Amino acid sequence: MAVADAEGLAAVSMRRVAAELGVATMSLYRHVADKDDLLVRMMDAVFARWTFPADPPDGWRERLTLAGRMLWEVFRHHPWLAPALSVTRPQAVAGALPFTEWVITALEGRGLDLQTVFTTYLTLFNYVRGTAVNVEMEAEAEALSGVDNEEWMDAQEPALLALAAGRFPALERLIATGYDFDLDGLFEFGLQRLLDGIGLLLDAAR
Repeated sequence: MAVADAEGLAAVSMRRVAAELGVATMSLYRHVADKDDLLVRMMDAVFARWTFPADPPDGWRERLTLAGRMLWEVFRHHPWLAPALSVTRPQAVAGALPFTEWVITALEGRGLDLQTVFTTYLTLFNYVRGTAVNVEMEAEAEALSGVDNEEWMDAQEPALLALAAGRFPALERLIATGYDFDLDGLFEFGLQRLLDGIGLLLDAAR
């Protein structure tokens, strides 16, 4: 996990892990079947470190807000995790099940059938995961270029203004005014709008 956190998942190999531990590569196979097994164990260890409070908030929105923010923090601390998790072919990660249970429990008994409840859970999970994929991409881009996203955007501004000039006035005004891009702010805005939509869904189900 330390290697993946610092250098990305591509840096994790059985040989690299063995070198970090000071053991022979083949000795690892007495503990894990292969790299895929190692990855699932890494995921499980990450989620096992994050626990929900014993006394949940009263409202469904407060519970889902807590779940979304907690998952975002998990992905923030471990940038490799979001791209590694699959929605269409989910890995059997025991440590992630409390998150699923928390969201389902928050929505049950509010007029939605279980299929819709689970679809809502998947939508929330995939929103957080999809936004968090940018964390690793940005970290890799900054490591390669030595330029953070704000500096990169500033450098692109003249070219963007030239493309927009006279053709896309609204975009031209936005570029000229400037946009303070913040990934955490983008996540929080989207989370609240998603919860607004779930609220409308629950209202319609009553």
